[in-house]
Amino acid sequence: MYQLGRKEGLSLQRQKLRQGAAPTHSAPSKDECATRWSELGQQEKTLGDQASFVAACSEFPTPGTPGYEQAVAEATGVSATP
Repeated sequence: MYQLGRKEGLSLQRQKLRQGAAPTHSAPSKDECATRWSELGQQEKTLGDQASFVAACSEFPTPGTPGYEQAVAEATGVSATP
Protein backbone atom coordinates (compact mmCIF):
# COMPACT_ATOMS: atom_id res chain seq x y z
CA MET A 1 0.00 0.00 0.00
CA TYR A 2 2.97 2.29 0.53
CA GLN A 3 3.84 2.36 -3.19
CA LEU A 4 0.21 3.04 -4.15
CA GLY A 5 0.03 5.79 -1.52
CA ARG A 6 3.13 7.45 -2.95
CA LYS A 7 1.76 7.21 -6.49
CA GLU A 8 -1.57 8.72 -5.50
CA GLY A 9 0.11 11.38 -3.35
CA LEU A 10 2.07 12.53 -6.38
CA SER A 11 -1.06 12.45 -8.52
CA LEU A 12 -3.01 14.58 -6.03
CA GLN A 13 -0.09 16.97 -5.70
CA ARG A 14 0.23 17.43 -9.46
CA GLN A 15 -3.52 18.04 -9.67
CA LYS A 16 -3.27 20.78 -7.03
CA LEU A 17 -0.34 22.38 -8.87
CA ARG A 18 -2.27 22.35 -12.16
CA GLN A 19 -5.12 24.09 -10.35
CA GLY A 20 -2.79 26.88 -9.27
CA ALA A 21 -1.77 25.87 -5.74
CA ALA A 22 1.59 27.18 -4.63
CA PRO A 23 4.20 24.40 -4.40
CA THR A 24 4.45 24.95 -0.64
CA HIS A 25 0.72 24.20 -0.34
CA SER A 26 0.55 21.29 -2.75
CA ALA A 27 0.94 18.36 -0.36
CA PRO A 28 -2.28 16.33 -0.12
CA SER A 29 -4.04 16.26 3.24
CA LYS A 30 -4.90 13.11 5.16
CA ASP A 31 -8.57 13.73 4.34
CA GLU A 32 -7.82 14.03 0.61
CA CYS A 33 -5.82 10.81 0.73
CA ALA A 34 -8.54 8.97 2.67
CA THR A 35 -11.05 10.12 0.06
CA ARG A 36 -8.74 8.89 -2.72
CA TRP A 37 -8.51 5.48 -0.96
CA SER A 38 -12.30 5.26 -1.09
CA GLU A 39 -12.48 6.48 -4.70
CA LEU A 40 -10.06 3.73 -5.72
CA GLY A 41 -12.32 1.15 -4.09
CA GLN A 42 -9.46 -0.14 -1.95
CA GLN A 43 -10.10 -2.49 0.92
CA GLU A 44 -7.71 -3.57 3.61
CA LYS A 45 -6.16 -6.93 2.85
CA THR A 46 -4.15 -6.76 6.05
CA LEU A 47 -4.66 -4.60 9.12
CA GLY A 48 -3.13 -1.19 8.57
CA ASP A 49 -3.29 -1.07 4.76
CA GLN A 50 -5.42 2.07 4.74
CA ALA A 51 -3.26 3.78 7.37
CA SER A 52 -0.12 2.95 5.36
CA PHE A 53 -1.69 4.30 2.18
CA VAL A 54 -2.88 7.53 3.81
CA ALA A 55 0.48 8.14 5.50
CA ALA A 56 2.48 7.55 2.31
CA CYS A 57 0.08 9.76 0.35
CA SER A 58 -0.29 12.66 2.79
CA GLU A 59 3.41 12.83 3.70
CA PHE A 60 4.46 13.38 0.09
CA PRO A 61 7.13 16.13 0.13
CA THR A 62 6.52 19.39 -1.68
CA PRO A 63 8.65 20.38 -4.69
CA GLY A 64 12.05 21.74 -3.74
CA THR A 65 12.15 20.17 -0.29
CA PRO A 66 14.52 17.42 0.85
CA GLY A 67 13.28 14.01 -0.21
CA TYR A 68 11.11 15.25 -3.06
CA GLU A 69 13.15 13.66 -5.88
CA GLN A 70 13.31 10.35 -4.00
CA ALA A 71 9.55 10.42 -3.39
CA VAL A 72 8.87 11.08 -7.09
CA ALA A 73 11.16 8.17 -7.96
CA GLU A 74 9.25 5.92 -5.55
CA ALA A 75 5.92 7.04 -6.96
CA THR A 76 6.89 6.57 -10.58
CA GLY A 77 9.09 3.51 -10.18
CA VAL A 78 12.08 5.32 -11.66
CA SER A 79 15.45 5.50 -9.89
CA ALA A 80 16.36 8.90 -8.51
CA THR A 81 19.57 10.37 -9.83
CA PRO A 82 22.25 10.86 -7.17
